Amino acid sequence: MHVRAVEEAESRLSELRRDELSTVGLSMCALLCSLLSTQLLPAAAVPLFVGGASIGFLGIRAMWRHWDFVDRMADEPDAYAIAEVRAYAARDATMARRVFYAETIRGWTRPRPLAADPRIATAAIQLDELASELEDETRDLDVGCAVACRHLLTDPTTSPLLNMTLPAEGIRSSIARIRAGFTPRIPC
Repeated sequence: MHVRAVEEAESRLSELRRDELSTVGLSMCALLCSLLSTQLLPAAAVPLFVGGASIGFLGIRAMWRHWDFVDRMADEPDAYAIAEVRAYAARDATMARRVFYAETIRGWTRPRPLAADPRIATAAIQLDELASELEDETRDLDVGCAVACRHLLTDPTTSPLLNMTLPAEGIRSSIARIRAGFTPRIPC
């Protein structure tokens, strides 16, 4: 991404946030008016409720679009200049999330039936090393590499570990990229 693309993404993110807040706010207002009209003007209660519920569905759609955009931007390291994208991506680098990823890896490499899967078996040693590094509290993990780890372990479309149509050689390169993101933790 170049600077202009980051600015456009930030503008789009603000637009999506405004759309989300306005539709959810309008929905809540209509539903509240519906509730109040049951006492003051009962004939308007049902139309207000239907309108509020309909706008509520648009609000849910707006929330989904916002989340999806932030999630896609988390794959772009240049987009980390946007505070919301960086904060979203940073969740994957927390120790709790890293421990979860390590447990996921160990769940695949330890039991024999899953370890018999050729994709996992060929990378079992590297996966175990990655799991150990993920659990190491003396090291920090780069935010971009943490996002790459999430994709490797959870994304069935882009992960060479989960997508059988992708070449298995990509597993080792993905693991190497993630492991390159570890740095010694600097004491505060």
